[in-house]
Amino acid sequence: MQTVSMKADSDAFLSKAFWVSIHRDLPRRLDTLARLAAERPDVFAFESSQKIAERCNVSQTSVIRFAHHLGFEGFAEMKQVFQQGLRAAVRKE
Repeated sequence: MQTVSMKADSDAFLSKAFWVSIHRDLPRRLDTLARLAAERPDVFAFESSQKIAERCNVSQTSVIRFAHHLGFEGFAEMKQVFQQGLRAAVRKE
């Protein structure tokens, strides 16, 4: 499983095409998280890692692993990028 570095590209996190492109290479638990991110980026922007884990029926560690897979130091850094992407999308409307 190769790490995907998307730190600087908050627009990609709102693109379903991005999630489709990476989901094939993910283990089942991380794929579950990627599917939620594609459908509900707001969940990743505003909920805690524990709540996301509960939604996806995975461990909180899997959520952290997901953030690392995307090239982040941790969940908080990934969460900020989702928030930035949603803010940018609202400004474009």
